[in-house]
This record gives sequence, structure tokens and C-alpha cells, in this order.
Amino acid sequence: MKRSWKELLPSAKDYRLLRTSWRGDLIAGITVGIVALPLALAFGVSSGVGAEAGLI
Repeated sequence: MKRSWKELLPSAKDYRLLRTSWRGDLIAGITVGIVALPLALAFGVSSGVGAEAGLI
């Protein structure tokens, strides 16, 4: 039973089911940024290469 790779990709029908509210996405993005920025800095410092390298 061979399946086409196109069956694995989302279709236009799948996108119609998504929410259209952008406020939740904006709040989630800000929350992730607040958590990820200090975490990236800490990874850089703890590895000994500096906070700037953690951002990269």
C-alpha cells in the first residue's frame, strides 16, 4: 500500500478549521519570548561562551 506524499500535507480544507483569533497567538508569542530569552542567555553563560552567544 503506497501512499502519496501529497496526502501528508495539509489541504485548504484543513486551514478553514483553524481559529481566526490573533489575540491568543500574540499572547502566546509574548509568553514564549519572555521564557525563551532568559533561557537562551543562561545556556550561553553556563556553557562558558557568554550571553551573546546564547542568543545566537
